[in-house]
Amino acid sequence: MIKKKFCKVSYLDQNSFFKTWVNEFRDEIIIFKRKNKIYVKSAVCPHFGGPISFDKDKDYLFCYWHGLKFSAVEGKCLNQKSFKPCIIDYLYEVKKNYIYVYKK
Repeated sequence: MIKKKFCKVSYLDQNSFFKTWVNEFRDEIIIFKRKNKIYVKSAVCPHFGGPISFDKDKDYLFCYWHGLKFSAVEGKCLNQKSFKPCIIDYLYEVKKNYIYVYKK
């Protein structure tokens, strides 16, 4: 299992999200807070690999390339019900105010 240290929890209180490419995961991840809960997901759209972002005001993830919208919690596509792939979730833990993310 790979474990990586990322941003401080307090960063998410001041910003909508934290996003970065992780070579060891071979994935870009996005970390965001929703209703005081932290979520860590892949920031790569399962459709064609477009960039995923989090819209805090509208409370969903979206792909810049084709406009797909995904549930911030479940990662399921919201605006194309026939689209079955979901955004990948990552396990995480908070230690000393830092977010650590795991990949199996």
